[in-house]
Amino acid sequence: DDFASATAAAAAGGNTCIMPFALQQRGMSLRRCVEDYVRQAEGECHIDVSVHLIISDPTPEVLGQELPALLKAGYTSFKVFMTYDDLVLNDRQLLDVFEVARRERALVMVHAEGYDAIKYMTDRLERAGQTSPFFHTTSRPELVEREAAHRAISHAELIDVPIMIVHVSGREAMEQIRWAQRRGLKVYAETC
Repeated sequence: DDFASATAAAAAGGNTCIMPFALQQRGMSLRRCVEDYVRQAEGECHIDVSVHLIISDPTPEVLGQELPALLKAGYTSFKVFMTYDDLVLNDRQLLDVFEVARRERALVMVHAEGYDAIKYMTDRLERAGQTSPFFHTTSRPELVEREAAHRAISHAELIDVPIMIVHVSGREAMEQIRWAQRRGLKVYAETC
């Protein structure tokens, strides 16, 4: 898909707006990332389009200048990942990002899966020759989502920032989210 075909398909389905993710590549300016996505969309769209930020490289420049400026310009939420080699933020980076979100009154969407546990399980399965798609779920037992959800919630509580945990697929992670909500924390979820 490009913006022309994606927005034509969306319009045919009755949608009036799409919001694809603008994925910041490591080493890339977040502002440049957004500008590149907007440039790709110019003159190509059949419906309204915006972009949603993904932060993968929270450098001092991104956190100190670019993200605050983008949030002030109307990008009121963004996404971070706790897994995937090119996207994962460590705990300190998550805390730093959460702090900017709190100060700027933004919502952070969190893809919560335990990176190190998944890497451990994947390495173990590969050594055993268990590499077919069947073993994908084996590399991600429910507890890696539960642990990451709890860690994201704990970081959000420490910083006092609202978060939305996305793609929640397991009962145990939902239990962590409900636990946080019962405690009055601003933790939301999107299930799949």
